Parts: sequence; C-alpha cells; structure tokens
Amino acid sequence: MRLPPSVRGPLGAEARCQPRAAEIAADLEPPRAHRQGRRGQACAALLRPEADAVTCAPQCARWSHRRARRSFATALTDRRGLTLIEVAVATAVTAILGTLSYGVMMTAISTQEDALIVQERYHAGRIALERMRRELTMAFVSLHQAEDARTVTLFEGEDDRLVFNTGAHEPLKRNVRQSDQLEVEYFTKSVETEAGDKVDALMRRVKFHIDDRPGKGGREDILVEGVRKLELEYFDEYAEDWRDEWTVRIDDAIEMRQRLKEVQAVRDQLDDARNDGGASVAGAAVTALAAEAIDREVDSVELELMEGLFLPARVRIHLVLVDNDDNEFHMETQVEIPMVEPLWY
Repeated sequence: MRLPPSVRGPLGAEARCQPRAAEIAADLEPPRAHRQGRRGQACAALLRPEADAVTCAPQCARWSHRRARRSFATALTDRRGLTLIEVAVATAVTAILGTLSYGVMMTAISTQEDALIVQERYHAGRIALERMRRELTMAFVSLHQAEDARTVTLFEGEDDRLVFNTGAHEPLKRNVRQSDQLEVEYFTKSVETEAGDKVDALMRRVKFHIDDRPGKGGREDILVEGVRKLELEYFDEYAEDWRDEWTVRIDDAIEMRQRLKEVQAVRDQLDDARNDGGASVAGAAVTALAAEAIDREVDSVELELMEGLFLPARVRIHLVLVDNDDNEFHMETQVEIPMVEPLWY
C-alpha cells in the first residue's frame, strides 16, 4: 500500500510522516509471527513495504513492551503455588479417602478376629469332646475296697454336670505316684478372660487319687471358653429310654461284695447239680425244673443287690458354643460305656 502524496515529499518528510504513520500503524494488525516474538527478526520486515523504518518505530516499541509484560505474567503464572481453596479441597478429599480406608481396614481386622475366635473355640470344643469320650469309655465303679474304706467310687451325672472314676489316665512324668485311675468332673463355670470379660467356660476337675472324699479336691482347668450350655443325657438299656440324672455311689463295698459272693456260690452249686443230673429220666426232669426255679430266684436276688450299681449304657453330650456376636454353634456326640457292671470279682 502506497502512502498518499500529502505525506510524501523530499522536504520535511520525516516530520510530516510521523502523525500519519501513527494512524496507519494503529490500523494495521500486527502479524502473528510478530506477536509471538520471533527471535532476532526485524519489525520492519513484518510491516507493509510502503511503511519505512521511521514510521513503524513507535509501534514496534509498544509491541516489544506488551510482549515483555506478557512474558513476565506467564513466568509469574508458571511459578505460583496452590490457592487456599485448592489446599482445602485436597485436604478434604484426602480425609474422606483416609476415613473410608480406615473403616474398611478395621472391618477386615474385626472379621478376622471373630473368625479366629470361632475357629479356636471349635478346636477347643472338639478336643474337649474327644477327651470326654476317651475317659467315659473307661469309666467304672468298683466293689474292691479296703477295710478302712479309704476309696469310694462313684458315677454321678446331672443334666449339666458329670463326675466319675476312669482308668484312662496316662502319667506323663516319672515317679509322680500316679496310676491309670483318677476322678474326673466336667461342669460349666463363669470365668474371666484375658480381656477382662466374664464368660461361661467348660471346666475339667481332675484328682489323681481315688479317696474317701469323692467330688472334692483336685485341680480345675479351663477346656473351652464361650460355652452357652452343657447338656448331658444317660441311656437306660433296661428301660430303653434316656434319663437326665444317673447316680451310682459305692460307700460300703465290703458287705455288698460279700453278699454277691454268696449269690455266686449258690449259682455255682446249682450249675453243679444241673451237670450231675439224676439217676433216671424222671429224676433228671425234676432236677432241671428245680434248677430253673432256683436259677430264677438267684437272678432276682442278684438283680436286687446290683440295682443302683449299673452304669448307663451310653452318654449323650450336647455342647453349645457362642461367639462374640452371640451366634450359637452346636456340637454333639454319644459315648458308649463298656463296663456297666461294677468290678467285684
């Protein structure tokens, strides 16, 4: 674009050109390359060919000043920190995430602890039932007693308590003066845990010597903690029914054993008479009939003497455990007792 003749001329061209050049420069849009500030590039080369260096000098200075201000503002923006709102938002998000993570972690830990408690109580319950089974299979009462009656054997069972004599003990140390016979009792009792809580537990009392004070003395051990109840039932094979209680206690075994020996002597004489027989067939028949009648009478007397001395044929054990959330876990087993009759021979 060429300048009009009024602003061109050889005389006073520079003075006349400055006002007009300023108006033209204001109308001109600076090229993008100039606004971006290409390195080392002259301002005059970016202007129109008709404008000389003198005309564009003021505009070039303004552009350079604007570019410098923009560069300084950009540098300040790049170096600035976080605002208070940004810090507050970041802190709030971090707190929320931390709270959620902590809740999940504590729930997982609590669930794991509850599972471990249930597992430990199940394990302890299985061991307790196995021990009760092993000792009940060797339960006995005995008519063998010294003249001073220093030993009293018994089997006393209630619906939540059982004390009896057994021959299932195995001494684990040398020279401890223990035999395979001992007195054992199972019952429930309120105890204090390591955390200071009160819970019911399955207890085992053991006395390593049979004496004249049954049901007293000995050492108590905790078998299972967190027991809701212990239920025991005893099977009567003659009545073919379960009973809630069963009591056998032999205090005076000497007299009872003597009477049983007399009954056994009568039975032996009856067997000898039956084996010898009579001289004739009629005599043999009379002897057989008399032997059967006497045999029935002897059985009746022996049964009367032995009444109250038999042990139950089976014992049913029902153990109910609870966890920290009061959930119940049932465990049950039955134990057969082989030696239901007292030892007296």
